[in-house]
Amino acid sequence: MFYLILAIMLVLFYIFVAPRNIKGTMNLIAAVFLLVALAIALVLGFLRIMQFPKEIWVGLLMILIGFWAMRDIYQLNDDTKF
Repeated sequence: MFYLILAIMLVLFYIFVAPRNIKGTMNLIAAVFLLVALAIALVLGFLRIMQFPKEIWVGLLMILIGFWAMRDIYQLNDDTKF
């Protein structure tokens, strides 16, 4: 609860009282905070994806190989002359 009150006080200071140079610093701190939060979310999402069952990975690999084979078949030259 203490940190919530402190955060509210900081936001109110930022909105109503802070001079321009402090606002620039606080914008930089907020940007770094958002970047770190995004990086943490990406790492946690990647770890969550890695916990999928093995069958899903095998199925995705088979689909990828199938698309690759279909692309190769589509790109074959059709210069067979009878």
